[in-house]
Amino acid sequence: MKKLLFWMVLILGTMALLGSCAKKDETTAAAAIPAEGTGTTASGTITGSTATGTYNTSHLGEEPSGGCVDNSTSISNHGYPSETKSHTKKFIITGTSTYTVSQVGYSDAACSTMTSYWNTMYTDFTVGSTLSSLTAGTPAKPTTGSKISRVASKHALMANTTATLASYQNSIGSLGTLVSGIELKLDDPDLTTQYGIVATATVSGSSYLYIYDGNTTDNVNDWPTNGTDIWWK
Repeated sequence: MKKLLFWMVLILGTMALLGSCAKKDETTAAAAIPAEGTGTTASGTITGSTATGTYNTSHLGEEPSGGCVDNSTSISNHGYPSETKSHTKKFIITGTSTYTVSQVGYSDAACSTMTSYWNTMYTDFTVGSTLSSLTAGTPAKPTTGSKISRVASKHALMANTTATLASYQNSIGSLGTLVSGIELKLDDPDLTTQYGIVATATVSGSSYLYIYDGNTTDNVNDWPTNGTDIWWK
C-alpha cells in the first residue's frame, strides 16, 4: 500500500511539473503584436548611415503632429477606400540592415481609430559608395548621397471593416485570406533586389531621410524625376 501511494504521488508530481512547463512554453511563444502590427518596433541604426528610429511622410511637405495626414488627395493616392479619413506612413528602422514601411488607415481625421495597416518589411539594406553632384530637383533633395540596395521580404496586414477587407483581399489575391481584425503575415513572392539612393539632411530643425529604391539594376547615379520618398522626424 505504501509503495502504491509512493508511485501515485510520484506520477501526479511529474504530471504537474510537465503541465507547468507546457504553460510556461506556451506563454513564452505567444509574443504580443505591437498596436500597428508586426515589424513596427524601432531598433538600431542602419550601418553606414545616421538613419535611426521612426520617420514620417507627409502631404506637400507638411509635418503634421504624429505624422497624421487627413488630406483626401493623399488618402486616395495611397489607395485607401473612401471611408478612410486619415492615414500615417512611417519608415521604421528595425535593425542595422532592416526597416519597415508601415501604412495605417483610420476612420477619423485624428488618426485615433485604426481600420487597417499594411507593413512591408525590408531586409539586406546595404549602404554603398558615395554619390556627389546629384540633381536637387523639386522638391529639393541633397546633392550628396549613397548607393543602396534592399529586398522586400515580408508583409503583415490587418483590416477590420468591409471596405478595407475587400481592398486588401483584392491586393493579395490568392496569396492568403484575410479575417477581420486578425493580422495576416505573408512572404513577398518577389525577392528581387532593388537599388537606389539614400541621403539625410536637417531641414528647419527636423531630420529628413530621402530614399529612392525603385531600380532592378545597380546603375542609379542620380535622383529620378519622380519616385523619391521624403521622410521626416
